Amino acid sequence: MKNIVGLVFVFSIGFVVLLVISWVLHWLHIRLEPAVQSEGGFLWISVLPITIYGVMLLAIGYTLRAGIPSPLAVMSLVILGLGWIGGLALGMNRFTLPAHSPAALSSLGEPGLLLSRPDKAVVFLQDPHKPQSPQVISVPGQGLVYVAIPQEEALQRGLGGPLVSFRTDAPAFLQGIIRDFASTATQLHTRLNEGFLPFLIYAGGLMVLLSSLGVICTLGAWPLANLCIRILVFRGVLALEALINTPRIQRDLLSLAGSWVPQSLLSPLLLYTLGLVLLLCTGVFQLVKQRSMYAT
Repeated sequence: MKNIVGLVFVFSIGFVVLLVISWVLHWLHIRLEPAVQSEGGFLWISVLPITIYGVMLLAIGYTLRAGIPSPLAVMSLVILGLGWIGGLALGMNRFTLPAHSPAALSSLGEPGLLLSRPDKAVVFLQDPHKPQSPQVISVPGQGLVYVAIPQEEALQRGLGGPLVSFRTDAPAFLQGIIRDFASTATQLHTRLNEGFLPFLIYAGGLMVLLSSLGVICTLGAWPLANLCIRILVFRGVLALEALINTPRIQRDLLSLAGSWVPQSLLSPLLLYTLGLVLLLCTGVFQLVKQRSMYAT
C-alpha cells in the first residue's frame, strides 16, 4: 500500500511539473516565433504527449525500484494516466488547431506556395521543400524581390533585416521527435473534437501500451543501461504510434479490417493489442523466471 501511495505521489507531481514546463516552453516559443501560431485550446494539448511519455518513463522507473507487481503497476499507471488526462480534458471548453501546426507543415504543398508573416512574405516558385529554390520575397515598403538562388547573408544586407526562416536547423533526430510528438498531439486533438469518449479510448490505448513496457526496461545489467533502454524503447513506441496514424497505414489497416472495425478505432485497437501482447509476454517471462529460480 505504501508503494502505491508513493506511485500516486510521483506520478501526480511528475505530471504537473512536466505539463507546466512543457506548457511554458511552448508558450515562449510562440511568443518568440510569431509564425508559430497556437490558440489557447490547442496549447495544452500540443504539449500533452511530451507530458504523457515523460511521466510514464518516470513512473515505470519508480514501479521497478519499488518492486510493485506488474499487474498492479500496469493497472495503477493506466488509472492514474486516464484520471489526469481525462480531468484535464474535461476542464477545457473549446479546442482549435493552430493555423500552422507542426503536422500541417510536414507537407508544405506545391510550387507557388505562399508563406507569410506580418512583416514579410515568401512565394516558393519551385519545390517548397527546398529552401534554396527560386523565391519571390515581399517586404512592406520595399516591393517584390526575385531571388533565383537564395543567399541568406546577401539578402539580409539588401532587405535590411533577417529573413523569415521556414525551415529548422535542428538535428534530424530532434526534428523526428518533434514531428512524432506533433502527430500524437494532432490525434488527441482530433479525437477530443469528436467527443470525450473517443479521446479517452485513444489515450487509454496509449497508456496501456506504455505501462506494459516494464519488462523490456529491465533487460540491462546496470541502472544506467536500463535507463538508456527505457528511453530508446519509448522513442520506438513514439515512432510506431506516429507510423500507424499515417494515412497510408490507416488505409492498409482499414483494408485488412474491412467493415468489422470503424476507422476511428483502428489505431486505439492496435495500441491496446500491442499492450496486451507485451503484458502476456511479461507474464510468461516472470513465470519462466520463477520456475528457474525454484529449480536452482
